[in-house]
Amino acid sequence: MNKTLQYVLGGAASLLVLLFLIKEAQGNGDFKIFLEAANMIKGGKSPYQEWIFVSEGNYGQYFYSPLWAVLLIPFTYLPAFVPKFLWLGLNVFFLYRAFLLMQRMSGVEKGSKGLWIIYLLTFIAGVRFVLYNFNMIQMTIFILWSGLESLWLIKREQPLKGGFLLALAINIKILPIVLIPYLIYRSEYKATIYTFLFYIALLFLPFLFIGWEFNRELLSGWWSNIDPSRTDNLIETEIGQHSLTALIPALLTTVESTINLPRQILHLDASTAVQLTNIFRLGLVLLSIWFFRWPPFRKAESRSFEMRELAYLFLLIPLIFPHQQKYAFVLSIVAYFYLICYLYLNRTASKDKRYYWVFGLVILSFVLMTLSTDGVVGREFNKITQHYKLITWGALVLIPALYLAKGKAVSAEK
Repeated sequence: MNKTLQYVLGGAASLLVLLFLIKEAQGNGDFKIFLEAANMIKGGKSPYQEWIFVSEGNYGQYFYSPLWAVLLIPFTYLPAFVPKFLWLGLNVFFLYRAFLLMQRMSGVEKGSKGLWIIYLLTFIAGVRFVLYNFNMIQMTIFILWSGLESLWLIKREQPLKGGFLLALAINIKILPIVLIPYLIYRSEYKATIYTFLFYIALLFLPFLFIGWEFNRELLSGWWSNIDPSRTDNLIETEIGQHSLTALIPALLTTVESTINLPRQILHLDASTAVQLTNIFRLGLVLLSIWFFRWPPFRKAESRSFEMRELAYLFLLIPLIFPHQQKYAFVLSIVAYFYLICYLYLNRTASKDKRYYWVFGLVILSFVLMTLSTDGVVGREFNKITQHYKLITWGALVLIPALYLAKGKAVSAEK
């Protein structure tokens, strides 16, 4: 392509991204909750257990760590547009870096002819969740990047840096904690110890600015919000929630919904439904051992095997944790990247039924997760898809796809 044309297209794309960020930064989203929480802490008040105004008829609670709110206090002195715009700009970098890290970790050569096709198809597969993260000015793209970046640093024998970044991500939002057992399984003991030590330090770091007693009060309030034994973390009733705790109880027991359409297939008591949900959740966690392969405490066999197990781990996060909404499923991008690599790089090889099963499952997942957005099916039908938790079903469909996409190396290594 002519260099002048490249510059013109690059400039036009950059301008479109800039205009998009300006538009999104004018909204509120979850970042308004973060800034309000920072304001409360600045004024000596706990933001936990408080309903924070977001927009007309829309309130939310603060579920993140005291440290994250304390870090945002300096930005409360600026017009709200500025920190929101800066965070959205960082999210563009986080997303770009996440794609670059997936390419490096999978072993696909940077100059590979089909890499841009793999990137494009992966982005299309996850575009609904990417856009929702920007619209909500959310944290999950940061979680995606920080998880991949910390693992990449550890893989490159920088356990101190990797451990600190992973500890920071876990401190801000507990979701990446699933990576710690993985580090132990892969005998990354130094990184595990650094992560643990940094995590403890970051829990107590805010006391330097807000005092010991106030920090302790905030930590207690934070735990009461994320406590997995809380009733609303056992059975989720809101239409916008998507995870096993939103899907399975609704199939097994009576769960209230704003949409009067049947979805209950058994009539168990709530306690039994919760127990069965936890058993299924535990089953998915234990299935990770199959993806990691036995015996434990050794390195992955190859880059492609490592990428596959990471794809499963990141997919697991929005499924097993409660209080997950659409934006959390941006983490499924890692699974889509792996599977699209598998399909593209093996497209010319002799194919067995397994290849076509993987292809079909990926398409089915894409239909359930991405094409069910209101921009495609309309607002009213989208509510029905959320009532039946099609996003969660679509994520579950990716698990057998990952199971089948094995054998031949996904990466360029032969």
